Amino acid sequence: MLLILSNSEDVTADYLASVLARSDIEFVRLDTDTVLQRATFAYEAGSPMLCVDGVWYPPSRFSNVWYRRPERLKHPQIDNSPEGRLVLDEWAEALEGFLAIIEEPKWINHPSRNVRASHKIEQLTRAASLGLTVPDTLVTQEPDRLSAFFARHAGRVIVKPMASGYVERPEGERDSLIYTNRVSDAHLADLDDLRGCPTMFQRFIDKQCDVRITIVDGRHHAVGLTAQEPDGSQRCDIRRNNMDDVIYQPVALTDEVRLRLESLVASYGLRFAAIDMAVTTDGEWVFFEVNPNGQWAWLDLAGAANIAASFVDAFSRK
Repeated sequence: MLLILSNSEDVTADYLASVLARSDIEFVRLDTDTVLQRATFAYEAGSPMLCVDGVWYPPSRFSNVWYRRPERLKHPQIDNSPEGRLVLDEWAEALEGFLAIIEEPKWINHPSRNVRASHKIEQLTRAASLGLTVPDTLVTQEPDRLSAFFARHAGRVIVKPMASGYVERPEGERDSLIYTNRVSDAHLADLDDLRGCPTMFQRFIDKQCDVRITIVDGRHHAVGLTAQEPDGSQRCDIRRNNMDDVIYQPVALTDEVRLRLESLVASYGLRFAAIDMAVTTDGEWVFFEVNPNGQWAWLDLAGAANIAASFVDAFSRK
């Protein structure tokens, strides 16, 4: 049986659950914002048990765990008082104790492996050590270093967030997404804010197309994403315009790139990875980052891949 750990707003989990429902794979979905209304926990004689919708499960019942995007536990009758937070912390400890008994190889992916694979600076260093081409990168708070980097690349430089780039605002206000942007001469004229925060800059890549490579238990799905700027060049950040004008097409990985990506994913102990690369106008493959828990369902829904089938195959294995 498969255990899905997610939240009730996760459309990717909704999509895969609908696919699994048409297969012969049994699964239990635990959404962390609703599970406490459906679950009961017990531990006795050295054995934890979790009851969901009236059915009791030991950890050994689950042959696979899909760690999608669980959030902090919630319950409509538990407030944010100190006592309420204590109850939620106790629940979290009970559930984590249950999950800790399920062996790491059964997880896609185990959260500890996701953490190890989630730091952009480390990813770039590791990818380069494995022979992948990465953009020349500077992380700095010093205006003089940025100015020198900008000059070295003849003003062809981008700035991007190192973390998610997602700014969550209070209810009623619009959240923000920070895109990858070109750095201009005008930006260099006022760098007072730079000293307050380490910021990532990279050499601008002239792209033929962006490529999203999704790997599930060694199966590769490589999709080219093309969208044009007003001057006809490939867009700096493919995510702009809600990706409404993006053209999708399958692309073939070179043997060299495929083997090096396999080495990268294996070095982190991941069963799933979403990797962002680009093919330059000169045909070179450039690595940007790996997301160990990245989005992928939109590629299936766009008709560009069948990643869900790879998940079904992975979850069919005992």
